[in-house]
Amino acid sequence: MSKFNNEMSFRFLWIGQMLANLGDVLYTVSLITMVYKVTKSVTFMSLVPFVITITALISGILAPIIIDKYKLKSILFYSQLGKTLFLFGLCLLAIHIRTEFLSILYFFIACISFLDGWASPARNALVPSLIKEEKLVKANSFLAMSDQITQLITWPIGSLFLVLWGGPIILWLTFTFFVISSILMFLINDQTVSEKHEKTSKLVAIKEGWQIIWNSKQLRTVSVMNVLETLANGVWIAAILFIYVEQALYKTEVWWGFINAAFFGGMFIGGLLVYRYSQLLERNLGQTIMWSSLCLTTLTFLFGMTSFAWFALVVSLLYGLPQMARDVAEVTIIQKNAREELLAKVYSARGTLIYGAFGVSSLLLGYITEHYGVRVTFLVATILFFISFLLALFNRKDLFYPETSKNAKGKAG
Repeated sequence: MSKFNNEMSFRFLWIGQMLANLGDVLYTVSLITMVYKVTKSVTFMSLVPFVITITALISGILAPIIIDKYKLKSILFYSQLGKTLFLFGLCLLAIHIRTEFLSILYFFIACISFLDGWASPARNALVPSLIKEEKLVKANSFLAMSDQITQLITWPIGSLFLVLWGGPIILWLTFTFFVISSILMFLINDQTVSEKHEKTSKLVAIKEGWQIIWNSKQLRTVSVMNVLETLANGVWIAAILFIYVEQALYKTEVWWGFINAAFFGGMFIGGLLVYRYSQLLERNLGQTIMWSSLCLTTLTFLFGMTSFAWFALVVSLLYGLPQMARDVAEVTIIQKNAREELLAKVYSARGTLIYGAFGVSSLLLGYITEHYGVRVTFLVATILFFISFLLALFNRKDLFYPETSKNAKGKAG
């Protein structure tokens, strides 16, 4: 019965998360467009992703305090329910959206993003309690594929729906997805450890995830690599990629869409391969991360230096393969390196690192693109990926052969 409950709970988790992700993309597409139509300002439009990133960063820092007090299912359910209620407010606001209401709109966006910062670490931390350890790679690759299919399908379909229906109707569709997602999160059977440990201060709760990362040589190496590669991945943000298509490939914005679709398509194919060869990847998690970094270094250089659109499209497709393998291996390593009751805090710390690095990357690489050209930006990204590979190479003993479970999962302090 327990196995059946876990299988059903895993289905509820991935379907609920898929619907939430669908909604997130649709509401982002509709809001960015609606803000631009009202203000005719690129600055106000770019504030939407900026507000999302900053509030998610703050949420990630504070998430351990919530994780200390509530079970993972409760965090997932109530954060999704909160997002649904704030989105309902956005739906009502969108009916008569005007410039003077923009501050309220950004407030709702910030609240939704803030709650999302709690949901992400809770989801990833819940997976090991629902799946046997030997099937973690398969489960992680399955969830990653689901995320990529969502991205691959929803961006173009969302744009089409936007033209056919308009922003307000898209928001109501998103609201429907959020309601169903909330119900599915409620149905999850949470069997994670719920025993209470001695009361810790808020500061200690926030520090625990960071200390676990620092005390595990494998996690520490992976995390530094993660920061370097997140900084490099800033070349894939919409603004820089748009300039690349125009200045390096001499193509129209249609090719911007083709390249994005090829990237997510490559991620999907990578997910299928990881799922098929999950046992092989399970035995070689550290090696997968290191060699994926070398592949990403090479592909970033080739992509940034070419002027042939079709070659860039092929490279974009190939880029998704090592990226997916690396992502799944990294998530699995984290799940194996932290105790179940502390896992969400580790994910919270990791999310904070990623959001912070991405924020810095957007500003830094945007500045380099504007002042030195897009090819220099891709060279900088290539160097960052290569440094990440060298870090893995020099620390391959810790990366390939992690500490024993007792040492790696030891107390945070």
